[in-house]
Amino acid sequence: MNNFNNIKRFLGLVAIVASLLVVGTILLRMDHGMVPKLPVRKLPLQVDISLQKFHYTETKQGVKRWDLAAEKAEYNKKKDLTSLATVRLTVAGAAKFGDLVITADRALYHNGTRDVVLSGNVTGVSSKGLRFSASNLSYLASRSLLVSEERVRFSDGGNELEGVGMEFQTQTRRFKLKKDVSAVFRQQEAR
Repeated sequence: MNNFNNIKRFLGLVAIVASLLVVGTILLRMDHGMVPKLPVRKLPLQVDISLQKFHYTETKQGVKRWDLAAEKAEYNKKKDLTSLATVRLTVAGAAKFGDLVITADRALYHNGTRDVVLSGNVTGVSSKGLRFSASNLSYLASRSLLVSEERVRFSDGGNELEGVGMEFQTQTRRFKLKKDVSAVFRQQEAR
C-alpha cells in the first residue's frame, strides 16, 4: 500500500512539473516576441480612418436617393472629408428615367453637405442609354444636380453633343451645356 501511495505522489509531481514547463515556455515565448504580430499599415497623418470596399446609401423618407461605392475610402476628421478611389455613384431616378450610374477614378465626399466631387475618367450611363463623359464633375446632393465647368461629351443612340460647362438634373434628366456647343445628329432607322 505504501508503494502505491509513493507511485501516486511521484505521478502527481511529474504532472505538476510538466504543467509548469508548458506555462514557462509560453511565457518565455511571449516575452521574446515570438508571438506573431498582425501587420497593421500606418495611416498618413491626415487620415483618421481607412476602409476597403466602402459603400454608402442615401435615403430620404425610406426611398433610396443615391448609392456611393468605392474600392478604398480614407476619412479626414479635421476636414470632415472622405477621399475615395475607384468610385461608383448610382443616382436613383424615377421609373420613367431609371438609374444613372457614374464612375470615376477618384472622388471627394463632403460629409457635411453630402456632395461628391468626382475626377479622372468620369463617365455616366443611364439605364435608357444616355452616356456622358468629363474630366471632373460634382454632384450637389441637396439639389440632385450634376455640374461641371469642363468639356462634357454626350451620346444617345447615334447622336452626339459636346460643350463646355454643364448642369444636369438627375431627377428630370434635363441638362444644359453652357458654351462652345457642337452637335451631330444622325438619322435613326425606323424600327
